[in-house]
Amino acid sequence: MKILGLEGKRQISSLQSIERRFLVTVVTCMGPSGQFIPLLLVSPGQDMKQERIIGIPPGSVHVCYLSWWIQRENFSQWFLHFIKHRNLTKEDPVILVLDGHYSHTRNLEVITLAQENHVDIICLPPHSSHKMQPLD
Repeated sequence: MKILGLEGKRQISSLQSIERRFLVTVVTCMGPSGQFIPLLLVSPGQDMKQERIIGIPPGSVHVCYLSWWIQRENFSQWFLHFIKHRNLTKEDPVILVLDGHYSHTRNLEVITLAQENHVDIICLPPHSSHKMQPLD
């Protein structure tokens, strides 16, 4: 959040947009060396509003979906984004740790792409990501 006000002014009024708040699902990925894959942001609605993407990290992908939650299509799009930003070779395979969400585990497109691009996928046990998820 950015707040603008006159220098030295003690009280700053606030305005609330007509849209109020909105939830955004963020898919993030980081390697042990500290390298981040640019984010995937999933916003509710049918159209992408430009004010929602101001200030997001360069290279990030922003999509809209009627649900606030990640869906198979969104995750497949992120996985292609992941492949694009990683140097994946047979000699240097990657292990990707995911939670057990259906968009990951029941996504034939992602499983096929992972096999073709030297990515081994490991899923955390159900209902344990709050204890085991590395980036929480």
